[in-house]
Amino acid sequence: MSLNIIKNKDWQLGALLVPGYNLAEMGHIIEPLKVANLRLGYPLYQWKLFSLNGGAVMSSCGIHIDTLPLACNLALDQLDALVICASHDVYQLPLKDFTAPLIRLAKNNTLLGGVGTGPYYLYRAGLLDDCRWTIDHRYLNDLLKQGGSPNRAIFNVNNNRFTCQGGSTSLDMMLHILHLHHGKSLAICVAEEMNCGILRTPKEHRLDNKVSPYSWPNALQEVTSLMENNIDEPLTLSEISGYAGLGKRQIQRLFKIYIGISPSIYYLEKRLNHAHKLLFESEFTVDKISIKCGFSSLPSFYKCYKNRFGLPPLKARHQKALMWSA
Repeated sequence: MSLNIIKNKDWQLGALLVPGYNLAEMGHIIEPLKVANLRLGYPLYQWKLFSLNGGAVMSSCGIHIDTLPLACNLALDQLDALVICASHDVYQLPLKDFTAPLIRLAKNNTLLGGVGTGPYYLYRAGLLDDCRWTIDHRYLNDLLKQGGSPNRAIFNVNNNRFTCQGGSTSLDMMLHILHLHHGKSLAICVAEEMNCGILRTPKEHRLDNKVSPYSWPNALQEVTSLMENNIDEPLTLSEISGYAGLGKRQIQRLFKIYIGISPSIYYLEKRLNHAHKLLFESEFTVDKISIKCGFSSLPSFYKCYKNRFGLPPLKARHQKALMWSA
């Protein structure tokens, strides 16, 4: 089960702000909804801002935003979802007075989410026991030692809970929710307008300093470089193995450890991302782009592109042209 969302129904979200919340993360939650309304031409999405006691709440950069009080607020019962935006210092967060309202919302089947350290509130309230969830990557290992079960996905959306690691992953998560609620086409439109060229999935993992491309073993860097330099005529795994002087199993093991996906999926993603870039930044025909990105046939390119981006390439280009002329 993902989220209990009635497709295309008016949707109202509450953002619960804790003093010291990250203003950019809050913006990544609200802004996609505003852009979606503009693209649709009507206010499908609405939002309200809450805090524990109401009034002005200061963000981590010193900006104050007015909020409604959380406790005993009838507006809570109108919400389809509530997401918690909190401080980056998870162990200084007040917890006690938040638990009862969150449990009340959970009993009403309200979707509950958290950004950055926000999931910590849900975790401490026992509201993440039956779902996959994540939190600010700086606290992952510590919470695992404490008996929690966060994972390293950039975001998780399941069992009426949605959580992400914060930063730009807040936008990734909201685009995914828009996809679930109103379809992938709208999510792509919003992503393009917000200069987010690729829809990332919950299966993707944040690369921390230990596994960033700059820290990959030289052997893995050489393999990925071979792929990136051979987009138009993709190499087989056997050819890559020969050029890099590595066994095929060794290459597969390196990808699993440091990237989390197979070499073939990584290679295909690189080719599709390049095709996506050419589609919107060049005047090449779709046939030409297909050839330049190493696809053996146009139908194969159409199928792979649609699976990745939600629309056939020609329709995606046409929709982008309409968006910019609007």
